[in-house]
Formats: sequence, C-alpha cells, structure tokens
Amino acid sequence: MKKSKKLLALLLCMTMILSLAACGKKGKDPDDTKSTVAPTDTAGGEKSEVKPDVPEGRRDASTKRTAANENSPFVIGELTFDGKFSPFFGTSEPDRKVYENTQVKLITSNELAEPVAGIDQPSAAWDFEMTTSDDQSKSTYKFWLKNGITFSDGHVVTADDVLFNLYVFLDPMYDGSSTLYSMNIEGLKAYQTQIADESSADAKITEFADAAGKKVEAALAGNGEAAVVDKLWELVQNSVAGDSSTLIANGYVPGDFGLEGPEDFLETAQPSVILFYTASTLGKELIAYKNGAYVIDESTGLTVDKMSTYTEEDYINASMKCIKEAISPVEFDEAFGYTTVDEAKSFYAEEEKAAYLEANKGTVKSISGITKGKEVCSDGVERETVTVVLNGVDPKAIWNFTFNVAPMHYYAGQERHDKANGVDYFGVDFSSRDFMMEIKEFNGLPMGAGPYKVTDVNNSENPTADKFYENGICYFVANDNFMLGAPNVKYVRIKTINSGSELDSVLTGEVHISQPQASSTVINQITSDSSYSHLNYVLVDNLGYGYIGINSQLIPDINVRRALLSAMDTELTLGSYPGGLATVIHRPMSQVSWAYPEGSTAMYPFDETGAASKDFFLKAGYTETANGKLLAPDGSKPSFKFTLPSDADKHPAGQVFLKTQEVLEKIGVEVIIDIDQNLLSKTEENVLFVWAAAWQATIDPDMFQTWHSDPAKNQAGSPKATGLYYKFEKGTEEEKAILVRLNELIEQGRSTLNVDERKPIYSEALDKAMEMAVELPTYQRKNMYVYNKSVVDPGSITPAEKTTPYMGPIDFIWDVSLLDK
Repeated sequence: MKKSKKLLALLLCMTMILSLAACGKKGKDPDDTKSTVAPTDTAGGEKSEVKPDVPEGRRDASTKRTAANENSPFVIGELTFDGKFSPFFGTSEPDRKVYENTQVKLITSNELAEPVAGIDQPSAAWDFEMTTSDDQSKSTYKFWLKNGITFSDGHVVTADDVLFNLYVFLDPMYDGSSTLYSMNIEGLKAYQTQIADESSADAKITEFADAAGKKVEAALAGNGEAAVVDKLWELVQNSVAGDSSTLIANGYVPGDFGLEGPEDFLETAQPSVILFYTASTLGKELIAYKNGAYVIDESTGLTVDKMSTYTEEDYINASMKCIKEAISPVEFDEAFGYTTVDEAKSFYAEEEKAAYLEANKGTVKSISGITKGKEVCSDGVERETVTVVLNGVDPKAIWNFTFNVAPMHYYAGQERHDKANGVDYFGVDFSSRDFMMEIKEFNGLPMGAGPYKVTDVNNSENPTADKFYENGICYFVANDNFMLGAPNVKYVRIKTINSGSELDSVLTGEVHISQPQASSTVINQITSDSSYSHLNYVLVDNLGYGYIGINSQLIPDINVRRALLSAMDTELTLGSYPGGLATVIHRPMSQVSWAYPEGSTAMYPFDETGAASKDFFLKAGYTETANGKLLAPDGSKPSFKFTLPSDADKHPAGQVFLKTQEVLEKIGVEVIIDIDQNLLSKTEENVLFVWAAAWQATIDPDMFQTWHSDPAKNQAGSPKATGLYYKFEKGTEEEKAILVRLNELIEQGRSTLNVDERKPIYSEALDKAMEMAVELPTYQRKNMYVYNKSVVDPGSITPAEKTTPYMGPIDFIWDVSLLDK
C-alpha cells in the first residue's frame, strides 16, 4: 500500500475518532454497582432477557462442521516460545500469537490501522468515542460494552472485567510490558502514590529518593546500617558474577586483558578468567601465567595445586575477596563501569516507597479518571460503559485501549471477583507483589473470550500448563460461544519449528501455514515447481524493521559507537531479500508509518576504506601507530564483540558484520562475531555490546517506550538494552543534551493529534536518536505467509486486499476452514 494511502487512512481515522458519537445517551443509571446480563424487569414486572450483542446469523455450536473441520487440526508453524502465554506478562511475538487466540480486545483495529469496535468486530466494546475539551486540557474516552458476550468458560464479560485489567496494568507493582501507565490519566498519580493531593506526589517521590540516598551514603561512609553495606556488596557480587558469565560464554582468555595465558586456556582453566579480568582491572597480579606455570597470589585464598578443582563460583568468591580488600563499592563502579551504588539507592527508594504505600494503603481507593456506568443507547438498549479521562491530549492513547480483556474471576480468583464493585475495589490487591505473582501463575494457561480455549493432546477440558504446551506444541479447541460465531475448525495447534525450516515444514505437511523469509527463490518454487503446487503464498509489508543495536553503557564513548556504525554497509542486508523484497532504511522507524521522514539518508555513510571510522576513533582518544593501526586509549588493541542469533550466512545482518570486521581490521580494530541463540533474552542484561535483531513496530509512531531515557518516566526495557537510562544520568554533556532534547520531542509528539504538527517533531526526534549512535536501522522487508492450499480452503483466508501490515491472512482464525479430502 502506498504511503499516501496510509496517511489518508490515518487522517480519516483521526477524524472518525474526534467526530464519532455512536451511542446517543438517553439516560444514565445513577446506581454504579456491578451489573450483569441477567433478565431485567419490564414495566409490567416480567423478566426480559438482554439480547446479546452478536451478529445476525451467527454460526452457533449446533452448526454441523465438515468432517475435516470437526476432526482434523489446523496446525500453525511458529518459532520458539518463551512460555509466557499471558495477556498481562507475555513479551515475545510467538507467545502473543498463542495467548491472543484465547482473547478479545476492548477495541481492535482494521486493515487500514483504524480503531474499530462493533457487533461484527472481535472487540468487547460495542462502540466508542473520544472527545477533547475546548482548551484541550482533557481528553475523554468512552466505551460502550457489548451485552451478553462471555468468556470461554461461560462467565459474562462486564465492565468490572475491563476495570480489573486497567487496574492491573496501572498498579505500582505491575512489571509487565504494557505501558498504560504512561498515559496521563486523571487521578493516576494520586492512586499510585496514595497521596490525594497530586501536586504533593512528586515531592514525596523525591523524599523517598533523598532518604535512600542518605542511607546508602551513610553506609559508604562507615556509619550506616550493616544491612545496607551487605546490600552494596551483594550488588557488586552480582555484577562480578555477571561479568564471569559473559567472559566464559564469549570465550575470553587472559590475552584479551593483555595478560599471558596458555594456548589451551579454554579447555583447562576457563573458570579462572574472572580472576584474570579482576586482576587486570585492579592493576594487581592476583593470578598470572609465567614460564609455563600459573602463579596465584595468596590474597585470593586460592592455591595453584587446586586450580583444576575450583569452580566458577570459587573464582568469583576469590575475586570478591580481593575487590573488597582493595576498593569500595564507589571505586568498583568507577573501575568496572557499573552503577551498583545507584542501584542500591534505587532499591532503598523503592523500599521507602513500598513502606509508605503499605502504611497509607486505602488513602486513595480508585483512579478518579476511570469510571463505569450504564447508558441507554440510541437503539434503546442499555449497556455498561467504561470512561477514561486523560489530562491533556495523547494521540497514542487510543491504541492503549486495544488491550485484551482478560477475566477477573480467572486471574484474580472468584473471591476477589465477588468483592469487586467498580467503585473502591477492582479485583486487584493494591501494590502487592504476592498478587502479581498469583497472576503470573497463569502464564502457562491463558483464558479469555477469544475464539479458542486451551486444551491438550487428549482434548481435555481442564489441561495442566505442561500438557497445554507439550513437546513444542500448544493445543486449542474451539470456543463455540465466541461472540462472532463458533469457529469453523474445532482444533488448532501452534507448533514450534526451527528458524529456516518454515517452508519445508509446510511443504512436508508438518504444519499448514508458516512465515518463511520472503525470497524470490521461494516465490519461483511455489509458482514454477510442480512439487510445490499444493502451496500458495501471500506477501505483505512488514510493520517492523531490522536494526543493529549498541549498548552505550558497555561502549560508552559516542565517537566509538559512531566509528562502528560508519563501518557498517546496511545495503548488504538486501542480499537476504533479493528481487525487491526489502529496502534499506535510515531512521529507526518502520517505513510504513506516516511519520517516517521521506528522503532520509544515512547519518553515518558506509566508508569501505575505514577512514571515517578512524576519524571517529581518534576523536575518542585512540592513537595511531606508524603503520596506520589504532590503539585504544589504554594502549591495547581495540576489540569488540558482535553477536548474532544465528550463523552469519543465515542472518540478514551477517554479511554486514563480516564486512565491518573486514573494514575495521584495516585500521587495527578487531571484531569478534559471536553466535547466541538466546540473544533476545539477553539484550537487557547488560552483556551484549553490539547485536542484530528486529523491532515489531506499533501502529502509532510514538517513540516513548523505545527511546524515552528518563527512568523516572519510562519503565520499559528497550532504553536499558541500549544504555539510554544510564546515559541520561551518567553520559557526557553532549549525550545528556541529545537525550534531553529527544525526550522533549517525544513528549511534544504525544501532545497533539494533528498529523502535520507531529511529522516534523518525529523527523527531528529520529535524527536525535541517530546522533546517540545506539541503533542503526538496516532494512524494511516484506513478510511472506505460505499455506497448504490442499488442506486450507483459500477462500477462508483473509482476502489479499485486506491483508496489510495491520491484518494477517489468518487474523480471522475463526473463519478459517479446512478442505475435506
């Protein structure tokens, strides 16, 4: 779809949101207590059933399925799961595809990225509207809920369920991926701090931080609490253990620290690498290899004769012993590049806050800007409403309401459900870690009002988590009470397949649909090779994009990061997508977004000679030898670890990394390319220096979650992965200025609904993001879906004209049908 059409769609979308008045109000029930869809009294005292808001002619469970649909499973191929199948705590895209089969959203979006709701939509809302006050000081979102729709276990979906989900996401103890807390909801700050006067909330938070700071400083000065001292050293030990794990996993040897070691070090003495590293950092000879023999200083508490028996933990403890004897936690942070003192202060600030919240719990029982009610709509039917009032204008807010409405009685328990009244209790134990852990116990067994419910290989009604997801397969059975109709196919399985086997798995019948990497080879095979004649494919622009990330805490000098980026030829990623199946992009945003600045060029143009990189390295304090090679400021040979999740020849960024290795070698800079299949799970662990991955973009171009670097405002993990939180507080003046301006722009972009005003804001924001040199966007590709048309009825797949980045071919999975043989 052309960009001009997308912009038009968005403009239409904004117009629709602002002007929609779907449910003409005829009156409001002042009784705000819990409602149900039980029979209601008529004027004559008789009972009348509330008619469910479902489509006319809806398929019901009595409809006879074909033999294939009744007996054969529809098998979907998917990459490895993390196993967090939770609408509250799921993080990975494969996991999302699992739990969303069991869920419906409050509102959803259509193929044009327009927010929609209605009887014919898979949404809990019957309709919605958004209004803004004349002075734009308030935005009001109102949702009319469908009558009579149920969760898969038969419980009716009510406004209290919607409120439950909101209060989970907005609880101070919530630590999932949702960022609903970023909305400026009226009364939210008062609720989260339990301070009725919101103007005093910030001062109270500062008070917590000050108290924590004094507690830690006193411990460092030698006159504080012993427990605080222990906490500081605990954080130091965690950091040392993390270093040890990284050094071992990446095959470091003493030579990497300028120390001598045997050639067979990795086979004979690898666990001791942390002691070599500690020794080099402290500038002490704690361990050495001289004249073919090891020497260990007695201060370590270790002896040479027992080297082969010591474990990694023994060496970590020895390192800690030497560190504690030599330096303080403050000096440790300076020497090793950690922030343990700041972490301790944050820890105790959270303790202060938790203690305050516990003592003042109940002071503010609800979020004033979130309310429920009842209204008689223009069709004469009474429906429940949920209303959310925001301070100011937030163009991204509408998309925050596309959350899944999970059942309160299931995730919180029937007792909490029965106690909830939508006024001062919402099924959530306020600021309770134990409560959040209870919800996490359901990570393996999702449940909701979606088209499918969990089962196992034996089609059990009540499977255990280990049987729902067993041997790499998630098992589902149709929810015949689904609001849009009983699904055509009774059984669905989502099966994990290896990356690279997506096409073969469909070809052999292992799965019926998957997403192989789009390529001209695959297209030619499907269209020209008779052995592939039973396959069909669909191409669609990908909403996300590929990128190369850099951790700015581990590579702290901005000019070093710019030097690395100048040696990266992103054009090489296109080799994985020949025939126009991908394009190079230059800003960290999906090109399908209306906010992507057209005509953008590379901020760090690739220089094959290495000259551009050398200039940046010299600015960073590197020195050049007589032969033109570079030395790091400490006189060592520069070396950087680049990580891929698969072999270089199988990953789009693989050739980029190999070329970078070649270019930088010309100027004496070493690049070590490492393979780690668990790369994605480690991006926030502060162990990856440079890595390649891909983002899944959102409909709105808001950059808050990924790029806002103030940890007091943003709690997402992405800025931690690139070190932006660290740089916001510890960076150079140049870096701080960039991040302050970037944060300002991100907040400006959220303050208006006007597309023409937002475009230049995001254009500058994307430039500022590139100036930090922590992410290099690489390519925008097309997605490919391949399915077995001899098994899956092609007529039941979403039509090509409706398959867009915002809607896949089986998003209406309840309409998918299998062919009888």
